[in-house]
Amino acid sequence: MAKRLLPVLVGLALVACGGGSKEAPEAAPNKDIGAQAADVSSDTNALRAANGAAGEVVRAAGDCEQVKAALPEANRSLDEIEKSVRTAAGKTTFLAVRKRVNDIAQMCP
Repeated sequence: MAKRLLPVLVGLALVACGGGSKEAPEAAPNKDIGAQAADVSSDTNALRAANGAAGEVVRAAGDCEQVKAALPEANRSLDEIEKSVRTAAGKTTFLAVRKRVNDIAQMCP
């Protein structure tokens, strides 16, 4: 469970710390703190769903037949979830989840 929440926590930490970037966040100057908090909350839920969608592929990593069976649904879910990610840190974290799924898929030709 802790491993599944790690990307979410990393993403939240990046948002809270500014992601280490010296640049202003995307569209943040136009948003009040309430809107930014809503974006973070939304991303937390989206990233939780992304981890859930990737979970079956990750758990099946040692069995290519199971990976191949789980991959289409995982990719479909990730495509849908990606549309709801709002923050730059959330997008970075989401891309890490997507990469993990793609890396496992590449191990199973």
